[in-house]
Amino acid sequence: MCGAHSPGEPMGAVMGTREETGDARRNGRRRRRVLMGIAGVLAAGAGLASCTVVAETKSVIQPRPTMRRVFDEMKRLVPLGLDESAWQAPENREEILGALDRLDRAASALEQHGRGREAGFDELALTLGRDLRAARDHYVHGQYEEARFFLTGSLQSCVSCHTRLPDPTNVPFTEELTKEAHVQALDLREQAWLNVMVRRFEDALTLWEQALADPEVPAAQLDASGALVDFLNVAIRVRTDVPRARATLERFAARPDLPIYLAKRVETWRKALAALNEKELADAGPGSVDRGAALAREAGRLAGGPYGRDGLVHDLAAASQLVRFLEVDRARRAASARNPTAAERMETARAYYWLGVVEDRSLDGFWINLSERHFEAAIRADPQGPFAERAYAQLEETQVLGFGGASGEYLPPDVWARLKELRELMGIEGDPPLPVPEMID
Repeated sequence: MCGAHSPGEPMGAVMGTREETGDARRNGRRRRRVLMGIAGVLAAGAGLASCTVVAETKSVIQPRPTMRRVFDEMKRLVPLGLDESAWQAPENREEILGALDRLDRAASALEQHGRGREAGFDELALTLGRDLRAARDHYVHGQYEEARFFLTGSLQSCVSCHTRLPDPTNVPFTEELTKEAHVQALDLREQAWLNVMVRRFEDALTLWEQALADPEVPAAQLDASGALVDFLNVAIRVRTDVPRARATLERFAARPDLPIYLAKRVETWRKALAALNEKELADAGPGSVDRGAALAREAGRLAGGPYGRDGLVHDLAAASQLVRFLEVDRARRAASARNPTAAERMETARAYYWLGVVEDRSLDGFWINLSERHFEAAIRADPQGPFAERAYAQLEETQVLGFGGASGEYLPPDVWARLKELRELMGIEGDPPLPVPEMID
């Protein structure tokens, strides 16, 4: 995976303003971690109000007035979260706890909303709900730093959810937050992420373009920070704006400070963008599994280097096609009284399998990687079909290498039990590898 930050690390811990040093820098990072986490929570409200509906999909969208009230509450909560002493002050406890209670209820509504969506949306809604409930519980018990930590954890769920489908909107009322002075003082990339979280995608792209053109930040540092991947993800998957992506990479390629590896990679991405069918990508209708799978296979052919990022453009275009198909597929099934046919089950499994492949290799550490959930969904969609064993092999390898290597001698009991359940669905005899001894029958 590319990127300079680890999966659970807040973005503010990676990039800071150039003027900050020593204690001032550490304090600035702490303030930004809290700001970004709180912004992520309010983005859940904006997201429910503005969720894109793909053609033929009849997703239930929460009323905008309700979400506006959530946003207004969070606007009051932001200043308290930025001030450590105010966050812990007894006189503010009732106000903060009330806001967290209301957000907890909003998270429950979001989880219900996610259950009717493609499996990745469901997983993100569950993760967000867990983080918000944990934040409230820690605050109730006076564990204030822990409460702010879990607020920060909500950031990744919000961003990952908001960038899964094309979205032409730029939510107007959220500009009230993004134009505030303490937000304008943030690093450009952090401002961009805050705009993504509150669905101001055009503003986010503009900020990333400014960052990529900044001569005071080395090109290699911009790449290591993930700024290029971030920009392309939103430009391709959310805005489907291929001309803008082409123009931005052309300007970036002209910088005199690109190291050899980056110059070659940017050239590969530019060629991929030139060959991309922008009409198909921008089509607002349901996605195509055939197109998505073909793009994913081409990405695999191009992938090179230690992080396999040369196929990124094709992977992002593939993900756009596959998620759109799965959203429409889920809606059709919900509206139908019959069971899916064998061909329909296989097509759903095929889409989930290739989406798992794409996300496993294309997203940096800041994004929530949903590949495991998608491989599992591929198996459950068609346990006896041709994609189940391929999906299971990748899922099993991920778990064994992730938990059974330097991390420990056994798979966690819940992971092992889940693998065993999937094997049984597929009709595979025997147990998964690395069981905890007492779990063996």
